[in-house]
Amino acid sequence: MADRQARFWWRDDDARGSTPRLGRLLEIAERHHAPLTLAAIPDPANVELPACLDRAPVDLVQHGIDHLNRRSGPAAGELPHDWPLDRLVAELTRSRAALPPQTAPIFVPPWNDVHPQLPAALSVSGFTGWSAWPGAAPAEGGPRRIDAHVDLLRWRGGARFRGYGRLLKAFRAALADRRRRGDWNAPIGLLTHHLDHDEPAWACLDWFLGRFRTHPAISWRSLKSLIAEAEPPSIPPFGGQPHSS
Repeated sequence: MADRQARFWWRDDDARGSTPRLGRLLEIAERHHAPLTLAAIPDPANVELPACLDRAPVDLVQHGIDHLNRRSGPAAGELPHDWPLDRLVAELTRSRAALPPQTAPIFVPPWNDVHPQLPAALSVSGFTGWSAWPGAAPAEGGPRRIDAHVDLLRWRGGARFRGYGRLLKAFRAALADRRRRGDWNAPIGLLTHHLDHDEPAWACLDWFLGRFRTHPAISWRSLKSLIAEAEPPSIPPFGGQPHSS
């Protein structure tokens, strides 16, 4: 329906310390007044992050336990699937201590690898929500899950800008899926990785936010506010292809 607004949100992964690329990301977020969810790796370098975040509308969330690949084979993942629930809870609790206290209790698994008991471990560990990619393995129960849907980058053969046409096509597909199902409040997530952006990716991000941040048919929200809503979605998340980080 024409009077309904699409709800967009924005997540950036792999933050590790206050870098010039992070500064560039925050400048874009600040200039467009765009709420940004920054997924930070538990790392001593990130303890000082709050000092550089107060100029932009940013929420910190937890990106894994240390972003180390512990899986063999082509599919990366930091949580081996034979780890029991108590091991997961211990690692989640330990790693949270390496992040600033301002970090929201929201978890983003690296490489979109979903341990079968991750939702249960997140609940026991006090997390209120988590976010991955729609192609990641489904998991029952646990805190609310809100995935990102459109990656600014392509990953096969090395990280690089996806292209304006592919990016807009992916957003149109997500909007069409939302309309087709009548799930008007389903949020649509933009995913970026500031440490991997090439110049075309930076230019597109600036253009995209400039074009759509104040569009009357779009309401921009933070992941934190979406997670805080009372009722979980009754319809599964959008389909899509997983990204690589």
